[in-house]
Amino acid sequence: MSSVDVVVPCYNYGRYLKGCVESVLSQRDVDVRVLIIDDASSDDTPVVGEGLAANDTRVTFRRHAVNLGHIKTFNEGILDWAHAPYTLLISADDALTPGSLARSVRVLDAHPEAGMVYGIALVIKHDSEKIGNTDAAIPTYQIISGPQLLQHSCEWGIPAPSPTVVVRTSLQQRLGGYRAHLPHSCDMEMWMRFATQGPVGAIKDSQAYYREHGENMNLQYCNRTLGDSRQQIDASREVFNHWCANLPAFGAWMITQRRRLCDEAYWHAGRALEEGDNEGAAMCLAFAREYDPAAWRSPAWWKFRTKALLGRRLWNNLAPWVQRVQRVRGRGASHQVKRLFGWWPDIAAT
Repeated sequence: MSSVDVVVPCYNYGRYLKGCVESVLSQRDVDVRVLIIDDASSDDTPVVGEGLAANDTRVTFRRHAVNLGHIKTFNEGILDWAHAPYTLLISADDALTPGSLARSVRVLDAHPEAGMVYGIALVIKHDSEKIGNTDAAIPTYQIISGPQLLQHSCEWGIPAPSPTVVVRTSLQQRLGGYRAHLPHSCDMEMWMRFATQGPVGAIKDSQAYYREHGENMNLQYCNRTLGDSRQQIDASREVFNHWCANLPAFGAWMITQRRRLCDEAYWHAGRALEEGDNEGAAMCLAFAREYDPAAWRSPAWWKFRTKALLGRRLWNNLAPWVQRVQRVRGRGASHQVKRLFGWWPDIAAT
């Protein structure tokens, strides 16, 4: 039976910690060890974590005296603590679906050439309960090439939900830890780094519950979103420069990435205008001008200009009608959080 070390970093998520750990301990057909790292939480995380460790020998709990931040905490778990053949890093507010680890291990055991495997995540919001999920005894999966995952990451965004990703510990420790200067895109950069080393397993089954913590559009939201976009660009550039400069197509993929992120910036600018956040809209427009001066030719720019010319009040009056038209045409909602998160490659297209 294969062994998996599951690293659970926790900062003020004591209310979710028990559910996360129990979802790991209940996994079938694998030997698991749960490594909880409390990054100096101010809530009841120590009480919950120590209780879990006292009740099950497979659980170990440690607590930082001072807050070190998520990157150092991640790296402590995956580089300094994990030693099983396989490792999973999962946030305390997420959870595994039944049979998740068995499916992941089955794929990696059958394909030693693959350095990591990921699956689909079911998105849950705030304090909502995890919905039921069928335990698929045999995973539906495919092995995709590293360049495929690299291209998708640039052109469409993060393909692999973090709580579904199981990696070979030896390869993880050879590649190194998460990058401190990429706190918002460190997971994307990591999966791209794995993709430079060989193929990747993709599981079609739901492998984890991913908790979405939403917030309304405001200046802080715009600032954080643009920071995420900048770091996606930086992550791709870093992977290209240090890991796969000999892949000519990567340059074209990065151009597509910048155009996509600029289109998203125009969308966020429009949302900011709807809520009267002119400063946030200006920040988004500045981002688009910085990364793609020709982005004004895109449909996203023209939609933003239309919204700006109509004005906030008139646009908000028209918006329900526009949304109805988009629903009839099967469009819209492209920026809304979907119930499923993760990339299942189109086999027919590969």
